[in-house]
This record gives sequence, C-alpha cells and structure tokens, in this order.
Amino acid sequence: MKIRDRLSVVLIKNKKITNPTFVIGFQGVGLVGTMAAQHLADNLDCELIGHIQSEYLPPIAILHQNSLTFPIRIYYSRKYNLVIISSEVPVTSEFAFEMSYDITELMKKFKAKQAIVLEGLVTKDDEPNQKKISGVPSNEVMKKFLKKNNITIIENGAILGVAGSILLSTIEKNINSCALMAESHVSIPDAIAASSIIKKLSDIIGFKIDTKDLEKKGDMIEKKIKDIISNMKNYKTSEDSKILYG
Repeated sequence: MKIRDRLSVVLIKNKKITNPTFVIGFQGVGLVGTMAAQHLADNLDCELIGHIQSEYLPPIAILHQNSLTFPIRIYYSRKYNLVIISSEVPVTSEFAFEMSYDITELMKKFKAKQAIVLEGLVTKDDEPNQKKISGVPSNEVMKKFLKKNNITIIENGAILGVAGSILLSTIEKNINSCALMAESHVSIPDAIAASSIIKKLSDIIGFKIDTKDLEKKGDMIEKKIKDIISNMKNYKTSEDSKILYG
C-alpha cells in the first residue's frame, strides 16, 4: 500500500473558503516555520478547521493551550483569508513528498491565491536582534511579489525537507508560491528569527501582532520540541514506521 493511501487531510469544519493565502510552517532550521505559523494561528483569531493524519506520523497528542490536539493542524482566519498549517513534529523525506501532494491538493480545492512557506536560513551571523528576511519564488509572479515587498531573492542554494517539497509540488500544480526565510541559528529554536518573519508578513498582509511574547518563549519551545522528539524515539513503532523513524 502506498504512503498516500495511508495519509489524509481531515477537515473537521466545512468552511466556504475561496482564494486564501496559505501560510505553512513545518519543523526546519531553528524551528522558525513551526514557531511563526503557530504564533500566527494563536493571535489572528483563527479557527481550527482540520488536521493531517497518517499512521506514518508518531502517535502523539499535543497539549496546546490546555486542550489536546493533533500535531499537524490546519487553521483558518476569516478576517485575513489565511489558511495556516502548523506542524510540531518532524517529517521525514519519504513522507514529505506525499504530504506535500495532499497539501497542494487542498490548495487547489480552495483555489489558493498563493502559498507562503516559512523557514529558517542557516547563517554564521551571531547578531541576535537583526534577522534578515530573504525569499525564494516559484515563478515570475512571485518574484515580482517578493521584489514589491523589498525581500531579497536568493539566487542559489537548496531548500530541504517539507518546505522544499511543497514548493516543488506547487510548481507542478501551477500554484503561486514562495519561501520566506529568516536568518537563524541552527542548533537552537530561534524565536527572534520567527518574530522577524511575522513582522515581514504583517507588512505584506496588513495585520498587527505583538511578538514580544514569542521572543521570550525560545527556551520553553525548545523543551517542548525536545520532549516530543524524545517520546517519538521511545515509542515502539510498527515495521513500516521503523523505515521512516528508525
């Protein structure tokens, strides 16, 4: 059985959503995508509308704001017409391509205006309060979008993991997309970098969010993510899961 047969995007609320902007954050460099996407979902009066489930994901229930929830969640902000996907678990390369396919199918279902993938960018700069934002467009439309918003375009390099596979999938399906990448530490969660991406998004989309609280949460988020990963490693999985997580 193919991985895709065991993966599903579950919409728990049937919302009429048309032409939204997708904002997507998975675990990557400095956990920037995860922290930024979840902070947006928590502060833009978003509604939880679904999740992604699969037997290839670790059997973990996340405790978030005093409620049990799924590790990969889908939110919707009616006010800003945003669909936000936030993941608190790492995703392997084998699973990333299949998940990206289903996420871009959801974009097609909602006739997405564009998709913005949030990521960290490895840097040797140790300046803690200045995090440059760069971008990678999927096509000429998004290249103009980045230039219009004064975002430096990265000419060469590679984007790994789910972020990279989502961008490739949007190219295949002719969906406008780009990556927004903040200079980030590699070995620790970089809340300053996540805050910098949110500030740039606020300029683009037109919302206002206080990020001071996020910037203070770096240590707490690091502990939470380490606990999740530790639980994943300690769990005795099936043979198929061992291929992905062993």
